[in-house]
Amino acid sequence: MTELNFPGARRSNMYVETEERPKVLPVATEAFEEPADPFTEPAEHAPSVTDRGAGKGAGAARSAMATQQTAAVKADADEDAEPIVPAKEGFAGFLNQLFGGVFKLAPSSKELDARELAAAQGRFEDLIRQSTWTRAVGLLVANKKGTAGKTPLSILLGGVLAAIRGGSVAILETSDDKGQLAYRAEGDPQLGMGELVASISKVRTQSQLRGYTVTQTSFASVIGSTPKWRPPLTRENVLDVASIVDEHFTIRVMDTGNQYSSGPFGAAVDVADVLVIPTMLAQDAVSEALELLEFLEHQGADAARLARTAIVVMMSDGRPEFKPSKLKKQFMDKGIAEDHIYSVPYDAHVAERGALTLEKLAPATRQALTAIAAGVVAQTNQNVFEKDQNR
Repeated sequence: MTELNFPGARRSNMYVETEERPKVLPVATEAFEEPADPFTEPAEHAPSVTDRGAGKGAGAARSAMATQQTAAVKADADEDAEPIVPAKEGFAGFLNQLFGGVFKLAPSSKELDARELAAAQGRFEDLIRQSTWTRAVGLLVANKKGTAGKTPLSILLGGVLAAIRGGSVAILETSDDKGQLAYRAEGDPQLGMGELVASISKVRTQSQLRGYTVTQTSFASVIGSTPKWRPPLTRENVLDVASIVDEHFTIRVMDTGNQYSSGPFGAAVDVADVLVIPTMLAQDAVSEALELLEFLEHQGADAARLARTAIVVMMSDGRPEFKPSKLKKQFMDKGIAEDHIYSVPYDAHVAERGALTLEKLAPATRQALTAIAAGVVAQTNQNVFEKDQNR
């Protein structure tokens, strides 16, 4: 199997910078199928190694990996190549164990796939865990289209980061009016964004700030809104909350609203280091995402950097969908690098539209989110370095 190019992080001034983005192997489970849609072309299956995350076609992915395994077998013939560990799973593994390793039967392609997936996931987690910065960093989750997946991705991405790093991740509602962040998160907040904004001048310590959060089983802290009505947020509200959050958390994930010209959205852009764009596999969601990129390109150097280095996450909610390759090409035509475009498979737990818990996700979804989180952290390392150097 082709060796992943996952360079070691280089530390400088208490942050980590990677030379290349981590490459992603296909997950070992079935990727989401593209449902038939009488109004769109039948979907083609493409090897998920090029689509990142969970991939789009299990059959094509297996074909691609078979080619990789053939190359790996040839590499093993080289005297300098590391020998393959004998099979530990399946019938071959059973025989190896039964006869004390006398035969040293080779592992099946399925076992090799599982080993490489586990190794890749381990490298992703190492990057996420070991990256450090000399200040808090901000992730902006945005798409003008409603129901594009902003809130679920904010919770899941922040949750994966917190679970791997051991906490210190805050997920904030920065929409003008009350959003669905608290509803999609675990727990029932007694205090939230509205109350925090009203009392911001009195909040000094982490203990005080945590009174307005709900801690998830992932150890992420969510600041959403209570069921009560709250006044619309202003630009100053978002900047004030971001400032106090940055004093006590390492990573700030901002779940944004749908109005780009609003004060809260502009404030969120100003304090963001990386842009993450969720989109369903539908033309309207993609069109709104492309509009966001164009908008940011005209908002100054830092905003343009967000657009240029954006991470796109294509999600599936089970509804009829457009061909992913066509939607992906639109982002690439806009300047988004192919290795910045990820896929998350359909997951029934996410589609339920209730509270989200990492442990309830399918393995393929968790694996895809880990790959995305590693890509986001890698881009954060680069953007923070460039942004802070320029200042």
